Amino acid sequence: MNYDGIFIKVVIIGFIGVVCFVASLLVLELVVERQDRFAEAKQEIAEKWGKEQFVAGPLIIIKKTTAEGISNNSYVLPQNLRYEIELIPEIRSRGIFKSVVYVSKLKASGSFAQQDVFSSVASNQNEVVFSLPITDTKGIENQFDLTWNGVKYPFQGGAGMIFQESSGLNAVVPVGRAQETIPFSFEIEFKGSEGISVAPVGKETVIAMFSSWPSPKFIGSYLPSEREISESGFSAEWKISSLGRPYPQTWEEGAVSPQQLIDSGAGVEFHEPVDGYDMTFRSVRYAILFIIITFATFFLFDVLLKIRIHPIQYLLIGSALSLFYVLLLSLSEQIGFLFAYITATTMIALMITLYSSFVLKSKKRAIPIFSLLVILYSYLYFVLRIEDYALLFGSLLLFIFLSVLMYTTRHIDWFALGKKEQIG
Repeated sequence: MNYDGIFIKVVIIGFIGVVCFVASLLVLELVVERQDRFAEAKQEIAEKWGKEQFVAGPLIIIKKTTAEGISNNSYVLPQNLRYEIELIPEIRSRGIFKSVVYVSKLKASGSFAQQDVFSSVASNQNEVVFSLPITDTKGIENQFDLTWNGVKYPFQGGAGMIFQESSGLNAVVPVGRAQETIPFSFEIEFKGSEGISVAPVGKETVIAMFSSWPSPKFIGSYLPSEREISESGFSAEWKISSLGRPYPQTWEEGAVSPQQLIDSGAGVEFHEPVDGYDMTFRSVRYAILFIIITFATFFLFDVLLKIRIHPIQYLLIGSALSLFYVLLLSLSEQIGFLFAYITATTMIALMITLYSSFVLKSKKRAIPIFSLLVILYSYLYFVLRIEDYALLFGSLLLFIFLSVLMYTTRHIDWFALGKKEQIG
């Protein structure tokens, strides 16, 4: 018996499927290119508005110089520190790209131990500087003051000796021996983008943050001790002891690096729950499943109902399936991922269904095609939303499809079918 006819048909359909899958993969390059443009737009917004902020203080810098003229400063951290930070989010745009920025209203209070400060002071000539390193001070629009031991001192620009290459604020302050602790407080308002973190420099540090942004992502070395997230926003509080910190309460020049302070930070990012680029990227992974399932359905019509479907028709249907991802990517930039997905699904499902009514020579036969596509795209959206279980549900889809295919073709005599193809 000669089975070349049906075998060649399957090979041609398989080759067309591979071509269409490769065409779908080309969308990945578009996704990467659009992500790069989006990143550039976000960076441009951040450069003009304010970068992602990190507050690495406050700390006391006691300026010292050796007899040889070498800087040998001492650094002292607060005994206790409390931050209250309100983050007011805004959306800024560059063309079609949007980025989350914020205005931060920061209140800080705490105290330094007088013993820690004076044990580091070598003489009355040592200058004592209250230093507050901040990533990007161009987001500060007004003048703010430090209240030090009940007296106000204006902040100056610059973070101090250890952060010479970084921005920040500082104030020269006096110290006295009249009390065991030196209280301080200050309020500042500054702009930033994407997120904010704070170094837990106090021997005991409490960081309280709250915002109207409904989807925060907590970042850094510590998770909040308490948090509450709702559609109206979030609130979080960190309680951090110096026992879990990688640097001491006081140190001399060079003993602690700025990076150690940065690595110990805790904070939050304004997470966007649906990223159209990531979702499109992930959806392309399932392109081969969609092509196989759709082509197999048409092949069953071909075999069971003797409706001859030309390879060119398979190619056009596969091209429509590949076009879905381009539509999804372009529309998601304009109307958001959910509405883009619904729109792209409707357009592709209707186009293939209408074409199928001519290919299958019946409008009734095209209805199962429409139902299949709607089920597949609905299932894909469900899988995309539950990323942790994507592999499980993807394998279940394959199992269900293979089971249906085996059940549908259980009575087909493939040997006899090969004969008929040869006779025909």
